[in-house]
Amino acid sequence: MPFAVALLCHPLGTFASLVAAIVATLYAAQSHRFLPAFTAVSAALLTLLAFLQVPPSTGALAWLFIGVVLLHVEFLRPTFGFAGLLGVGAAAWGSCWLLAPLEPIVRGAAALLGALMLLAAVARTMRLRTLPQLPTSLSTKQ
Repeated sequence: MPFAVALLCHPLGTFASLVAAIVATLYAAQSHRFLPAFTAVSAALLTLLAFLQVPPSTGALAWLFIGVVLLHVEFLRPTFGFAGLLGVGAAAWGSCWLLAPLEPIVRGAAALLGALMLLAAVARTMRLRTLPQLPTSLSTKQ
């Protein structure tokens, strides 16, 4: 088996490519730039290749999706941190299911790190969404 495929078939490699695909997709959706979109498509294809080799748990992917949705709800509605806490917890729980073959300490650390990376990505994309638009011309000289 080639090294790249073996790396993707490892649970950490699959999880890293999945988180990279989610983060890049969120950023590409807000920035409307080519490079984040290309990165998102590339990471999604790598994740698909890894999932074809080792099928993921449907429940784990559902929990991860619910976590990302709850993180977005935290920034769109006044939930006073409740939806954010539930979102990080749901993303970490889904990540733990995806990383089930690993040792418990490594699995928990990687799941928490992945959930916090998703929180940072959602916070960043929401910040991009709420920033005021710059004027097309910064100078008013004629």
